[in-house]
Amino acid sequence: DKVSCTSILTAWANSGERDAGERAEQLLQRMEDMYSRGNLGIKPDTVTYNAVIKVWGRCGSRQAGERSEALLRKMFKLYEEGNADVRPDDVTFNSVIHNIANSNEPDSPKRANRLLEQMEQSYEAGIIAAKPDIISYNSVLDAFAKSRRPGAAADAEEMLDNLENSYDSGVWNIEPDVYSYNIVISAWGKRGEAHKAVALLDRMTSGPLKGKTAIKPDTTTYNSVLNAWSQSSDRNAPVKALGLLEIMFRLHEGGDKTAQPDVLSISTVINAFSKSKFPGKAREARNLLRRMKKLYEQGEKKMQPNVYVYAAVLNTCAYAFGRNEEKEEALKVGIETYEELQSSNIEANHVVYGSFIRLCRKLMPMDDARRNHFITRAFRQCCSDGMVGEYVLKQLRAVPDVYTSMLQSYIVDVNVPIEDLSLPKKWSRNVRDRRQNRFR
Repeated sequence: DKVSCTSILTAWANSGERDAGERAEQLLQRMEDMYSRGNLGIKPDTVTYNAVIKVWGRCGSRQAGERSEALLRKMFKLYEEGNADVRPDDVTFNSVIHNIANSNEPDSPKRANRLLEQMEQSYEAGIIAAKPDIISYNSVLDAFAKSRRPGAAADAEEMLDNLENSYDSGVWNIEPDVYSYNIVISAWGKRGEAHKAVALLDRMTSGPLKGKTAIKPDTTTYNSVLNAWSQSSDRNAPVKALGLLEIMFRLHEGGDKTAQPDVLSISTVINAFSKSKFPGKAREARNLLRRMKKLYEQGEKKMQPNVYVYAAVLNTCAYAFGRNEEKEEALKVGIETYEELQSSNIEANHVVYGSFIRLCRKLMPMDDARRNHFITRAFRQCCSDGMVGEYVLKQLRAVPDVYTSMLQSYIVDVNVPIEDLSLPKKWSRNVRDRRQNRFR
C-alpha cells in the first residue's frame, strides 16, 4: 500500500546509494500504474512526490537537480489536469531548489532563482499555498555561493540586499537570518575577498545601532571570515585573522557561546600564516597549536587537535623563508611537531608526510647527516601507513638519491612522470584525496 511504499522511499533517502533516485522514480511509476488499474489505495500524492525528490537530493547523483525539477513540472501538470492530491507545497519547492543548488551546474543559480520566482508568482496568484520562506531564499543564495562563475558572490550579496530591503520596507515579510549571511560571507571567503566578508560581518554586528534586528554572528560566520583572510593576498592577512580569532575568544569568555572558537578556527588562522611571508610564522603556528592543546586539556572539547592542525603547522614550517635564523626555527618547530604527532594517537595523512619531507629537504643543509635519514624514515612510515600520494612523491623526487634508493625496485627511468609509476597499491590505500591516489 501507499504507507509501505513511502517507508521504502524514506529508507532509500537514508541509504545514500547512487542509484536510489532511479529506483525511487521506478517505484513511483509502479504506484501510478497500479492506481490506473484500479488500486485506489496506492494513489501517489504530494507526500509521495516529495519523498522521491528527497531521495534524489540525498543519493549524490549529478542528475538530482534536473530530475527533481522534472518531477515538479509533472506535479504541476497533474494538478492543472485536476489531480488536487499532487499540489506542490513549500516542501516540494524548497527540496527542488536545494537539489538544484547542490547539483553545482553552471546554470544552477539561474534555474534556482527562476524556480523561486515561480514559487512567488504562483503563491501570489493563489495557484498554490506554498509561500516562500527563508529556507527558499537561502537555498537560492547557496546556489550562487557554490557557483564558480565570476560575479556569483556579488550576485549572492545583491540578492541578500534585496531581501533585506524588502523586509525593511514591508514588501515581503521574510527577514534574512544568520544562515543567509553565512552563505554570502562564505562565497566571498572562497574567493579570498576578505574585505567583502568583513563588511558583511560588520553589517551583522552593527544592525542594532541602525534600528534593525540583531543577526548574531556564530562560529560559522567567524570561521568563514577567517577563511577569507586565509585565502587573501593582503600582506596583513595573518594578523587580521589572528585579531579576529582573539575577538572570538573574548566573546566566548564573555559568555557568548554562539561564537566559540573551534579546531577549524585555529587551523584556518594557521593556514593564513602558512601562505604568508610573515616573520616568525612557524613560531606563531606552534603557539596556536599549544594554545589549542591547553584549552582541550582544560575541558574545551571543541579544541581537540586533529591531523589537519598538525598538517597546517608542518606546512607553515615547510614554506619558511628569509634569514637562516628563521629557517632554523622553522626546522626545529617542524621536527618537534612531527615527532609529537607520531607519538600521539592521531594518524598522519599524506599532507603531513609530504610537508615533513619538504621541510627536511628545504631547511636542512645538504651535508647534514640527519637530512636523508629523516626523509627515508618518514617515507617508510608513509608507505606503512598507506599515505603515499602525489604530493609525497613530488617532495621525495626532489631528493634524487633517496628517491632512487627507495623506489629502485619500481622505476626503470627516474624521469618517468609520477602519475605513471607502478607502485604497490597498499602504499596509497589510505589517501583520501583521490587526486593523490592514482597508483595501481
